[in-house]
Amino acid sequence: MAKRGENIRKRADGRWEGRYIEVYSSDGKAVYRSVYGRTYAEVKEKLSLNKNLCSQNTGNKISMEQLFREWLNIKENTIKASSEVTYRYLIDKHFIPHFKNVKAMYLTSGLVQDFIFKNNRLSPKTVCDMISLLIQIIKYGQSKKYINYFDFDSIIYPKPQNDELPVLKNSEFIKLVNYVQTNFEIQKTGILLSLFMGIRLGEICALQWEDVNFLDETIHIGKTMQRLKNLDKNAKTKTKIVIDTPKSQKSIRDIPIPSFLLKLLKEYKSCNKSYILTNTMNYIEPRSYQKKFKICLENAGIPDINFHALRHTFATRSIEQGCDIKSLSEMLGHSSVKFTMERYVHPSNEHKKMNLEKLAVFY
Repeated sequence: MAKRGENIRKRADGRWEGRYIEVYSSDGKAVYRSVYGRTYAEVKEKLSLNKNLCSQNTGNKISMEQLFREWLNIKENTIKASSEVTYRYLIDKHFIPHFKNVKAMYLTSGLVQDFIFKNNRLSPKTVCDMISLLIQIIKYGQSKKYINYFDFDSIIYPKPQNDELPVLKNSEFIKLVNYVQTNFEIQKTGILLSLFMGIRLGEICALQWEDVNFLDETIHIGKTMQRLKNLDKNAKTKTKIVIDTPKSQKSIRDIPIPSFLLKLLKEYKSCNKSYILTNTMNYIEPRSYQKKFKICLENAGIPDINFHALRHTFATRSIEQGCDIKSLSEMLGHSSVKFTMERYVHPSNEHKKMNLEKLAVFY
């Protein structure tokens, strides 16, 4: 009896047919072949034999470019749109130009190390992210027997930079809050949502009033907004706005609303499907909001910073005020407490000085 996933079926003429992938074309699409038999067992045996032969032969033929295309075709229906755009860009822009003429079976850690060296102008994080993706594809190639052996342990990764994201000084923090209060309009709620709740810009732009639970006094983060490259070659625009689930499962979360912000939200609440930042059915996208934010900074007399610095400020100030790391990590939607500590929590010079002054009482 044929089992699901075997690709074996009984034909109308009474014979059994089994289909298998003989090879992948240059664009990564599967090329199928069939075997036939009088019984299910006969076809199953033929199918197994042909699959093994293909595995042995294909490794000698398939190029790294074909491997990249094959992996991407398999993944495209199981990953988020944002991930697909990123993967396609890295494969087309970086991987294929470097590995195009390399047969999969001849790939070595030395060739990968050469790839790392040739991309040393990029940030260490970008290179590490590219190698992480490349290793995923190599492991897939091993599972398909395209690559027999690869020495993962010999790869030398670039050392990460410990660049600290900017944090608003206390004086700048007060300036910005005072400016928002004095010149308040509903769109400026986004600044407060990031500064006092640590919500990402894409998540803020996607917020609708139905995401606010006034009874529990929480905001549910279940989606994010991004502008992505349009992969449809027939599309009229090069980019498109995508509203999707957040970057990870941990990013789906409920965050308590501070009392002053809860009161403010109650005053402006509109219909459930309206977007909070516009109070209409029309949204404002992250790129446009970032421009408006820069105008706010200029008017408030604060040096230019990225909107994400507000989230970083929230995390740092929360720690300085005694918030426990686990609670903070959950509110930020991080994958681990370790990431919160390493990436976001940097005591300010002002806070360091304050701690040193506490010791001065003993002098």
